[in-house]
Amino acid sequence: MNPGSSPRCAGFFIGHKKTCLAVLLVLCVVLSLGCIETLLHQEKVVTPHIIPVNNAPAPASPTYTFPFERSTITFTVPVNGSVYAGAKAADKEVTIYGNVSRKDWVTQTYLSMTNDPNQEQFYKDLITRFREIRQRSALADDEYVELISVFVQSIHYETIAENPVKFPVETFTDKSGDCDDKSLLLAGLLSREGYRVALLSFPDEAHMAVGIACPGTDYKNTGYAYIETTNFSFVGVPLDGLAGGVVLNSDPIVIPVGDGTKTYGACDQTRFLHETYVITGTRFSDLSTQADSLKNELQSLRSSGTIKTYNLRVPVYNALIGRLTQNAGVHNYILNHQYDRTGTYTWVNDHIAGL
Repeated sequence: MNPGSSPRCAGFFIGHKKTCLAVLLVLCVVLSLGCIETLLHQEKVVTPHIIPVNNAPAPASPTYTFPFERSTITFTVPVNGSVYAGAKAADKEVTIYGNVSRKDWVTQTYLSMTNDPNQEQFYKDLITRFREIRQRSALADDEYVELISVFVQSIHYETIAENPVKFPVETFTDKSGDCDDKSLLLAGLLSREGYRVALLSFPDEAHMAVGIACPGTDYKNTGYAYIETTNFSFVGVPLDGLAGGVVLNSDPIVIPVGDGTKTYGACDQTRFLHETYVITGTRFSDLSTQADSLKNELQSLRSSGTIKTYNLRVPVYNALIGRLTQNAGVHNYILNHQYDRTGTYTWVNDHIAGL
C-alpha cells in the first residue's frame, strides 16, 4: 500500500458503519412540566465502561512479532481475564441526556474507552515490555514513538459491519482492529509515556488517526502531526486519501489524551522521505513514458535500416533506463521500509544523487 493511502474504517458516529455504539437519545415522556424542564436542562453522557467479570479465565497471552528498524521485535504480554471479559461484555451504546454537542459526546466516549481505569494494569504491563526493548536497543525519544507506533500499525487491520468499537485491551488481545480501535490503543500508550497526543476523529469520512505534537508541523490546524494506525506509515505523514478514493476533506474532532508534554522531533525527516517518495513516483511515470516512446523509435530505426541513428540513440535509451531504475529503487525502498525512519533516511540520502 502506498504512503498516503489507507483502508477506510468504521466507527460509532452517526452515519458510520458501526452501529453497536448507536446514540440513544433518551426522552422522558411525562406529563409533569417540571420534570420536562429538568431533563431539558440536564446534559449528561453515559459512556461504555468495563465491569470486570470475576473468575473469568485468562485468554491466551498474545504474542506479537513485527519489524522495527533493522531488527524483528517479538514479545508476549499476558492479559487479565476478568478485565478482558468485562471489556468484551461491556454495553457499548452511548446514552445522551439533553442537548450535548457531537464533539462533546464523541470526546467523552473515546476518552472513557481509552482511559477506563480497569485497563491501567494492562497498559503498565505492555509499557514494561516497550521500555525493555527501548533500553536494549538504546532508542531515543523519537525512535521510542516510532517503536510503539509501528507495533500498533502491525496489528491486523480488520473492520466488520455491526461490530462495536473496542477497548484497547480488546484490540491487543484480539490482535485485530480497525482505525478507531488501533488509534485508541496507540494514544493510550503514548500518553502514558508522557507524549502530547490526541485522537483525530473524522466522522464525515469514517476515519480516525492519532496526533502527536511535533515542532513545525501542524496538520489541519490541529496543533499535531498525523499518525496513521491502519498500516505502516511514517509519523507525521498525513494520508492523501482512503480506500475507495475517499479524501480526508473535513477538519477532525481533536481529542487530547492525557497531559503529556514530550514531542516528536523527526517530522522534517519523515516529510523529506514522503516528498522523495512522491517525486520519485512521478519521475518514474514520466521516464517510463519517455522510455516507451524511445523504444518504439529504436525499433523503427532498426527496421528501416537506419543503423547510424539507431546507434546514436541507444546510449540515450540506456541512460533513460538507468534513471528510471534508480527512481524506482528509491521509491520502492521508501514504500517497503516505513517501519525504519532512521535507516531509510540514511539509505535514501546515499542513493538520491543523480536522480
